[in-house]
Amino acid sequence: MALTPPVARTLHDVGLAAWFGGSLMGVTGLNGALDAVRDPAERERLAGAGWGGWGRIGTAATAAHLLGGAGLLARDAVRRREPGVAAAAATRTALTGAALAASAWAGALGRRAATPEGPDAALRRRIRVAEWAVPVVTGAAVVAGAPRRS
Repeated sequence: MALTPPVARTLHDVGLAAWFGGSLMGVTGLNGALDAVRDPAERERLAGAGWGGWGRIGTAATAAHLLGGAGLLARDAVRRREPGVAAAAATRTALTGAALAASAWAGALGRRAATPEGPDAALRRRIRVAEWAVPVVTGAAVVAGAPRRS
């Protein structure tokens, strides 16, 4: 089934907005609140519950973005020879790939941290970097897509 341009654009943009906003809220709001929890076991329990809840929504947002993006790429296939179109599409595709990798990396590290004693300091640092990488790269994808709408 081919997506109509408005449906593809909506899935693409709303999916990316949710992916960006949810990950940014997680690293600022959720992690900020978790910093106030003194008991390491309780902090890890709450982190798992919070990020676990986001995981399902984040996956749906990512899937919507990818589905919409595929529809837009298919629609724009005839425009690839126009100046700048192929380069812009390659940039946005690379940013999406980087965001997928960062999301997978953050999830894998989070699963490794799900132990009764919690993560050690080195793993905690890697988790923070991975969690921040997602909104940084998805934010860059939002910016890269802005010229399409101007």
